[in-house]
Amino acid sequence: MRNFEIGILPESTCFSFSPNTEAKEIFLYPTMCGHYFCTAEYYIKRKHFPRLLLVYVCSGTLYLELSEKKYQASDGQILLFDCTQPHHYYATDALEFYFLHFDGAQAHELCRYINRTSGLVIDGPNNEKVHDELRDLIQFYEDNNSESVMASSGRIYRVLTLLDNPVMSPQLQKHGDAINEAVRYIRSNVGKKITLHELAELCGLSDYYFSHIFKDITGLSPSNFITYSRIDQAKSLLSSTSLTLPQIAKQVGYANSSNLIVQFTDRVGCTPQEFRAQHQGDEWS
Repeated sequence: MRNFEIGILPESTCFSFSPNTEAKEIFLYPTMCGHYFCTAEYYIKRKHFPRLLLVYVCSGTLYLELSEKKYQASDGQILLFDCTQPHHYYATDALEFYFLHFDGAQAHELCRYINRTSGLVIDGPNNEKVHDELRDLIQFYEDNNSESVMASSGRIYRVLTLLDNPVMSPQLQKHGDAINEAVRYIRSNVGKKITLHELAELCGLSDYYFSHIFKDITGLSPSNFITYSRIDQAKSLLSSTSLTLPQIAKQVGYANSSNLIVQFTDRVGCTPQEFRAQHQGDEWS
C-alpha cells in the first residue's frame, strides 16, 4: 500500500493490519509497518495512540518529544516508545526509516522494560539485525505473502529480544524491584487515593528520591502514572461492561464522572462516551 501523506515521498510503502480477537488476547501483533522516505514536512503529533512504535533510522534524523523530554535518533539508531503518552515526532530532509506499530498481550510492559534497561533511543550491538528483521518483514508483505498469527508474533518477539541489551545504571538497578512493586501497587489500587508519600514509604525511599527514580525507570512521574493507570482501567470498563460513567469513575478513583471526563478527554483525545461507542465489546490490550 502506498502512502502519500504530507512529507512522505511516493516511493514509501506501508501495510496495515486488523488483528483478530485471538491475536489481541494471546499474542503480540502488528497493526502497521512500513518503509518511509520523508522530507522535513513529515510530522505526527498526538495526545494518545493505543499502540507502540519501533523505528529504525536508515539515514537522516528523527526527532521525538515525549513526556516533556526531547530525543533524536540518527543513522543506525532505534526509537522504541509507547504512543499512549502525548507525543510529537518529526523529520529532517532526506530521512529514511523502517517502522513497526504493534500491540498485544504484555506489549506495553515489554516496552517499558526495554526502555528501562536499554533506553528509549537504542544504539546497541544488535541494531543492524533489527534493521534486517524489519527489512525482511516489509519485503515479505511486498511479495504478497501471509503468515499465521503465531508466526507474526514470533517476528516481533525476535526484534524485542534483540533490543534487550541492559545499560541501566547501578542506582536504577538497585531500586528496580522496589519501583516494580510500586507499579503493581498502583495498578491494584486505582480505585483508592494513592499518595506520593505512601508509594515512597512502600519502597523505603524519601519522597523526592522515589519520585526521581520512578520517573527515570518508568518514563512518567508517579502522579502521571497513577492517572494513566486509572484511564487504562476506565478504557477496559468502558469497552467490556455496561457500567455507568459515575460507577466507572468511582471504580477508578475519581470522586465524580466530571473529573473522569476531563482527565480521559485530555489524555485520550475523545470523551469516555465516544470511546465506548467505538470500542464497546472489544478487548483492550
